[in-house]
Amino acid sequence: MKVDDLIVDAKFKLTPSKRIFSRIKADLYFDEQHLKSFYLGIPYYFARQKEFPLRSVLSFEEISAGAHTIKLEMLGLWPSAGPSDVKETTIEYQPLMKALTVRAIPKIKKIEGPDIAVLTDEAKKLYQEMKERWKKELIARRER
Repeated sequence: MKVDDLIVDAKFKLTPSKRIFSRIKADLYFDEQHLKSFYLGIPYYFARQKEFPLRSVLSFEEISAGAHTIKLEMLGLWPSAGPSDVKETTIEYQPLMKALTVRAIPKIKKIEGPDIAVLTDEAKKLYQEMKERWKKELIARRER
């Protein structure tokens, strides 16, 4: 981590799903400009928890001083997913040194959620069932 890195921690409530895992689309914005879209497959046991944590690390090198707005929006991709969940905050950024060149948007260094470790035979079997069901759902969607 550098002095000019911003860590954005957000926690989202997920709608309980009857599926093995939830498909989520997340959009990251900086000063109303779209930075990145990414897709997550969240196993049902994370959806049972009250909140799902998501962390982004942004590099503010060469970003101008002043107030900046950061927004993270998550939307479930299943028909029963419910409304999107949005987290937004405004920060006041004051760099230590003035940059020679200024960028309009920061660089994304990392986006991460909770790690999943497959350790037991039972967990491996569950993971395999999730993969097979996901493949079947993809095939069914293509046939429509």
